[in-house]
Amino acid sequence: MKRRTLLLLLAFALVRAVSAGYTVSSGHLDPPSGLPITPREISILELPLWILLIELCTLPLETFAGFWAWISLRCRGLSREALLDNPVRSEIFDRIRKMPGIHLRALSAVTGTPMGTLRYHLGVLQENHTITSLDEGGHLHFYENSGTYTPAQQTVLRHLRNETTRAILGELLRGHASSRQEIADAVGISAPAVSWHMKRLAKDRIVQEEKTGRTVRYEIRDDVADDLTAWLGKKET
Repeated sequence: MKRRTLLLLLAFALVRAVSAGYTVSSGHLDPPSGLPITPREISILELPLWILLIELCTLPLETFAGFWAWISLRCRGLSREALLDNPVRSEIFDRIRKMPGIHLRALSAVTGTPMGTLRYHLGVLQENHTITSLDEGGHLHFYENSGTYTPAQQTVLRHLRNETTRAILGELLRGHASSRQEIADAVGISAPAVSWHMKRLAKDRIVQEEKTGRTVRYEIRDDVADDLTAWLGKKET
């Protein structure tokens, strides 16, 4: 297909070269006085008939060549199966699809792929728009790039990769805890550790806080509640 496309484009270029670059010059070596020496533009209707016929004949070829090139590029862009023919690259993509938000070292560990090899295959997948990545403080998190996740969902999934954060969000979603101490008791971590997690979640607009007296209570924002319900289980009412 590539050879055929190149031949068509070459034939088109040659035909266009014949009909391009017209120069109208005087037939006199020494033009008589009064005749214009400076070249002037002429309309297409003033061209010889044979040139007009060449132009008309090359128009369908030009259209066909452009259409054929578009089809060839389109077919190559859809060859996802060929991209994943490599078993190592296929496993890397499969892990990213099943574990959205996974970071580089974790991906290397679960696939058993050396970092250099992993970076190469990740580069190939990103160049072909099969995966996308989210940078958080120099740490890359990877996701399937098929329109499956919005940027906000990617952020939520990144936080869910942390087991403690995941447990905290689960407690909030099910209504088992909402204050710092309640969350600490439910998850089994210190109150300062809860504050650290909640600060990050509030910064990324996943939770919001409400202060009543000296007590701060947390709740999941409405715009992410549906996603968390789908990923963590049904919310208790």
